[in-house]
Amino acid sequence: MVDHNAAVLIYRNALALFCAAGIAVSPVAELSLRGAIATKQSLLEVASLTKRVARNDGCEIDSLARANLWQYLRTGINYLEASGRDVPIHYKHPGGKAYGPLALTPIAIKDVRLHYPLLSAYTLDNVLSDRELYEKFAAAYAELLLKHYFRIDFFHMPKEEVFEALQKGWFLGPTLYKKGRPVIASRQTRAAEYIDSPLFII
Repeated sequence: MVDHNAAVLIYRNALALFCAAGIAVSPVAELSLRGAIATKQSLLEVASLTKRVARNDGCEIDSLARANLWQYLRTGINYLEASGRDVPIHYKHPGGKAYGPLALTPIAIKDVRLHYPLLSAYTLDNVLSDRELYEKFAAAYAELLLKHYFRIDFFHMPKEEVFEALQKGWFLGPTLYKKGRPVIASRQTRAAEYIDSPLFII
C-alpha cells in the first residue's frame, strides 16, 4: 500500500532539489500537493500533478525523473547511515555528530542555512523537531554537495555514479572529498552492495 504522505513528500522535495526555480516550492504546488494528500490520489496521479506544476514553474526536466533520482539517492544514504531504518529525526548517532535516518550533521544544516536564504531562519532544533523540514534540509544538502561543491551534472550521468559521489561527500564533507580522501572500507563495501543489489532498483 502506498504511503501517500511519504509519496507527496518525495515529490515535493524532488521539486525543491532539482527545479531551476530553486529550493522554494511555489504556492500553487503547495496547495495542489496538499490536495493530493487530502484526496489520497495514487502515486502516479501525484507524479502527473507534480509534472504539471513543474512545467508551470519553468522546470523542463520530467518531475518523475527528479523524484526517482532523489528517492534512489535518499534510500542509499539511509541504507548507509541507518541500515535502512526509519529512526526518529532527533536520534543521535554514535559519536554524537549526526542525527536521524540520513545522519544530518549540524555542519550540514549550517551549510544549507548559509546557501539557501529561504531556509536561513531555521535553527538546528527546528530541523530536528520537524520531519518535513528535516527532509527538505537533506534534499538541499544533497543539491549543495552535487551542484555547488562538486559541479556534477547529475541529470546526464548514471544514477549509480551520482550516488557514489554523494555518499562519499555526505560522509567526508566537501573539503575532504575534493582532496580525494577515501571513505572507510566498510562503508565503501556497503555502498557497493546498495548499487549492485536488485532490491534497490528504483
